[in-house]
Amino acid sequence: MSVRKDRINIAVARDVAEDLAKTAESMGYTQFALANQILGVGLALIKEGFSVQQIRDIATFYKVMTELETVPLPGRLLDKMVVEMFKMNKETALAVWCEAGKMIAGYIKAVFGTLENAAYFARYLANVVPARRFEIKAEGGEFTIDTIGVGYSIESVEVTASAVRCMLEDLGYEIVDIVTAPGILRVKARRR
Repeated sequence: MSVRKDRINIAVARDVAEDLAKTAESMGYTQFALANQILGVGLALIKEGFSVQQIRDIATFYKVMTELETVPLPGRLLDKMVVEMFKMNKETALAVWCEAGKMIAGYIKAVFGTLENAAYFARYLANVVPARRFEIKAEGGEFTIDTIGVGYSIESVEVTASAVRCMLEDLGYEIVDIVTAPGILRVKARRR
């Protein structure tokens, strides 16, 4: 015995309806089933306090973190690992983080084209990095990053500075100024 759910018609834009039909067919769903799932998930998130834009932002952030194969770690654990690596071999620690910066530069080039196009992504990062302040600006050939509360040790700040420096250099920027102190990183650069 099947239980048929009550149905009601709702109006959507033609292009949305056509896209729903194509997507449902490609996934092996009926339009009713796919629309129900999408609306159910979306409404549940909105009831939890998320806006439609935040839902889109979370999905974008998840996509980028997955593509970069990011592994979430507690900040204090990462900091301890960095400090120990720094003690064992400072040059290797800086080089490893420099390579990470170059990897991010490659991703920015491939996905966003330019640093300016990727700068909007900073708002996603600001929500997940363990920093009290995390501001990035990239416009008119100028780049600045201003963070307070990034890392617990000077070693963490130094390796992060190495990653940012290498990322910027790989994207065609020249470093104008770098300020590091425990928990503080400020970088200014300009396009070459």
